[in-house]
Amino acid sequence: MHWLLCAEGSEHELRVELAREFPGKTVESPHPGIVAVDFPVPPRNRLPLLAFSRQWLPNAEPAHAESINAWARLLFEKIAGSLPDRQPWQLHLAPQYGAVAAPRIGARAWHSLTRRGPQAAAEARREIAAGRPRVEADAGRHRCELICARLRETLRDRRRGLLRGWIEETAPFARDHSLVQLVLTSPDRGCLSVAPAPLPWEQRHLISAFPKGQIPVAEDQAAPSRAFAKLAEAELRLNRAIKPGETCVDLGAAPGSWTYWALRRGARVIAVDRAPLREDLHRHPNVRFQTGDAFSFRPANPVDWLLCDVIAPPVQSAKLLVEWVRQSWCRYFVVTLKMREAEGMAALDLVKRELEPPRCELFLTKLCSNKKEVCAFGAVARGWSVMSCPGSNHSH
Repeated sequence: MHWLLCAEGSEHELRVELAREFPGKTVESPHPGIVAVDFPVPPRNRLPLLAFSRQWLPNAEPAHAESINAWARLLFEKIAGSLPDRQPWQLHLAPQYGAVAAPRIGARAWHSLTRRGPQAAAEARREIAAGRPRVEADAGRHRCELICARLRETLRDRRRGLLRGWIEETAPFARDHSLVQLVLTSPDRGCLSVAPAPLPWEQRHLISAFPKGQIPVAEDQAAPSRAFAKLAEAELRLNRAIKPGETCVDLGAAPGSWTYWALRRGARVIAVDRAPLREDLHRHPNVRFQTGDAFSFRPANPVDWLLCDVIAPPVQSAKLLVEWVRQSWCRYFVVTLKMREAEGMAALDLVKRELEPPRCELFLTKLCSNKKEVCAFGAVARGWSVMSCPGSNHSH
């Protein structure tokens, strides 16, 4: 049986999505915010995208332990019996009970992930994973920390080879990474899952490198609106940030939150909207503003990033994304789909069907910073060596 952790307020939507992807499978609800379902996992083949699942726990087993030591012992026995010494592995140990406040984190920590070197990036990842300093009042978090500390002592005493392979900071999966997940649904009950390598890498569109798939929402008081947090979160999930000197097209740009974030990264931006940007962004030397319709814009040359957070019917936004990927007009993309009941599901079906590998590396997720929308983000796998933009006769 597999456990899936739902995006906030999206258990119904996830059930609908599972019924469409796995017809006839029974979906159970072992705990609020969690669904359980049994489906086959084909070796070396990607499972369908599930936009309303925040995290997947493959082959999950119910677990029970009365104390910190008992939990650590249970974890040790499972890990020692499943994973080889020295091979890299990660542990996601998190509670699914207690009062949880909306997680937030400042913009500086986000920039640390890509601009201050490996050590600072690791520190920022740990901060994000732990949610400090203003994240949650969670009744089980301290218990999980104690279990983790006791497990570390046990490994040091009994299996140092496993301890050497333990990657304790949040890090993107590599092909040789395994993942152990323990989600506590109460102090003495939970669910335990072991995903041996290369499963986390192969199914990284479903298995998040962040515990429970949770990422605190970025905060920046200087941004035109909070919408920039969606782009910041998508970068982190993609493990690829906008880089200095890259070119972004921001469709539906006004008032300019995504343009603002791209400029902070050091990028050049072609901003397209019928409404104006905030004045300081409009005058920025790295911004070229173009008055017009997001859906009729065509780039003169391929760009590095397609950014689109336009308010529009979801199928229309999905068709725009499909065209940009098919034509190789961008290398990376972040596009929000504003969900509207059946029309929203139709948009998800379109994106899943038309953007399957090897055409692109696609992620489809209701972000922690999303409300009634889903974010499609990823990389165009075919590259952009063939010039296919209207009005141009040369390769980029």
